[in-house]
Amino acid sequence: MTRILVYTHAPREMEQLLTYSSLFDLQFHYCQTQPQALAAYVQFKPHCFLVQSETPTVEELKLVKKLSTTLPVFALTWSTDERVGLRLLDGGADYLVHLPCGSLELYYQIKNFLRLTSQATQNNSKIMHLGDLQIFLHNNQVMLKGELLPLTATEYKLLLCFAHNLNKIVSIDKLYQEVYPRSEVKYTSRALNMHISNLRHKLKLEEFAPLRLETRRGKGFGMFYNQPAKDDLPGGEEDA
Repeated sequence: MTRILVYTHAPREMEQLLTYSSLFDLQFHYCQTQPQALAAYVQFKPHCFLVQSETPTVEELKLVKKLSTTLPVFALTWSTDERVGLRLLDGGADYLVHLPCGSLELYYQIKNFLRLTSQATQNNSKIMHLGDLQIFLHNNQVMLKGELLPLTATEYKLLLCFAHNLNKIVSIDKLYQEVYPRSEVKYTSRALNMHISNLRHKLKLEEFAPLRLETRRGKGFGMFYNQPAKDDLPGGEEDA
């Protein structure tokens, strides 16, 4: 059952519009005021928001974004003022439908919205975040500060092994097993050191202070990540 919190100033009209959607695996909870929305959010635990807004201030959207910045937002408007739709999308709505439309059409719009946001959520759950470093587990890609890093297959395997054993020393034998699991060739420590050196260079670790790659002679290697303190973030408490 997908729970959707509906913030609207016209609950009766909205309930009629969502009649067809209510016949399926969707559960709606309607609210008109900020206290009602807050109470519903806590008790109802919605999977997403449905917001109706008719003015360019889009206060309704701002309200639900205060409740949660992560839940997806489906926006509706009867307004013919183009500014309303633009500000809804610019303000963080993930999907926008201009009314009027039929109850059946709206159901398929919501169904499509849920499908798209579900895919986005699944993909996002397959991303490891280490500050500005992102490791995409579903397509073997790595990005640093929005820039795609050209890692080789071996370098990616090493990075993934370090990330899964964060703040720990990984033995050389284990690294060999991760990088060359089926190989009968006996690789030298020199080859492994070369791959790790290349990885360190591509990750720009000399510029990326929170992340470091340590070498423990005779034991192995380890990636260590120090979460920046709030006071170190740009803007101080405002970005906390």
